[in-house]
Amino acid sequence: MTYYQNLTAELRYRGTPERDIANILAEARAHTPAGDDPADHFGTPAEYAEQYTTALPARKRRTHPTLIIFTILAIGYVVFALLAKPALGIDLRDYVGPAMLWPALALLLIGAITSFLTTTFKPATTTRSQ
Repeated sequence: MTYYQNLTAELRYRGTPERDIANILAEARAHTPAGDDPADHFGTPAEYAEQYTTALPARKRRTHPTLIIFTILAIGYVVFALLAKPALGIDLRDYVGPAMLWPALALLLIGAITSFLTTTFKPATTTRSQ
């Protein structure tokens, strides 16, 4: 990952609003001479992000919507797996094998990985200049 991708991820992990992230990235790019490594001028992405996030008020971290959706799907699967045989006479073990809860675990894992990758690699949204 590039310096700016790492900086974007660090700022997101610290709860920085998207418009502030875009402004911080634009400022960093403007103050880095062409061909130079931004780390030489600003330090590591974590150090540079720390300068901006200490001045911001603490924000409650929001759970990524993808993780919420996949968690709801996993809970729905577990409820269906437990109630399907008594209510509908369907034995899920005929379809998924003896380990009935592995699909629920897979849904949670997919949600967590998707949430992480989206947060890490999504480019910062740009804002109109004021």
